[in-house]
Amino acid sequence: MLYNALLSITAFMFCLSLFLVHRASVLQNDFQKLQGDLILQLNQPRSEGVNGKTAKMSKTREDIKPSTFQKAQSSLKMSSRRVKREQGSCRGPTSFLQLTANTNKQPDIRGNIAVIPWTVSAQQGNAISQRENRIVVQEDGYYLVFGQVLCHCNSSITKLILHLICSSFSANDLLNSQVLFKSPSTVMGYIIRSWGSTNAETSTDLLHCLQEMPEQTNPANTCYAAGIVQLHQDDELELVIPDRPEALISMDAEWTFFGVIQLN
Repeated sequence: MLYNALLSITAFMFCLSLFLVHRASVLQNDFQKLQGDLILQLNQPRSEGVNGKTAKMSKTREDIKPSTFQKAQSSLKMSSRRVKREQGSCRGPTSFLQLTANTNKQPDIRGNIAVIPWTVSAQQGNAISQRENRIVVQEDGYYLVFGQVLCHCNSSITKLILHLICSSFSANDLLNSQVLFKSPSTVMGYIIRSWGSTNAETSTDLLHCLQEMPEQTNPANTCYAAGIVQLHQDDELELVIPDRPEALISMDAEWTFFGVIQLN
């Protein structure tokens, strides 16, 4: 009897153990599934948030890039303009000097050469000045030299042919004409010459102006000379009318002038 009872209890306990093991296995599977669902739910909003923030940051960078580039480009242009202004201010203004005939004086006759008395009409900078009726260059460089004279001549004189003396300046000369003279059957003109600082006794012809007067009563013609030449410090420029000491020169400022403009 006792043996049967113990056998029954043992069988019951064995069945109960199997049931409990089964339930524990089921609960473990349910727990793992629940844990997986919970982790998935927790990770999904976080991933979307990160992706959303990344998208916003990317969009913000895209919005910022054009604005930043435009600002940098504008700043670069302003810096470039400022550098150019500073360079321009360092170079200083262009120097020039223009002389007109002095109405209070008469032309100076030196043998067969007539020299016009000058007075300053326009000047800027320190590279060019006037000294004793001549234009003086203070700096080495290239200059535009120009001149114009109006004169009247009462007598008829044999035609004179002036020969241009070639020098190192001749390749740079740009010749045009306009001194107004009056004399029948006469060739008249002027010379712009320079005196070097190293050899004050010798001059170099820079520009020549030459025109023939028409065959008529009270003839008139024009002659204007201009040219680009290379000059050196302390060079002196002078405008003279050769072989016409009897010429009557107009002293009007709009007709008779002589000047130099610095090019570099």
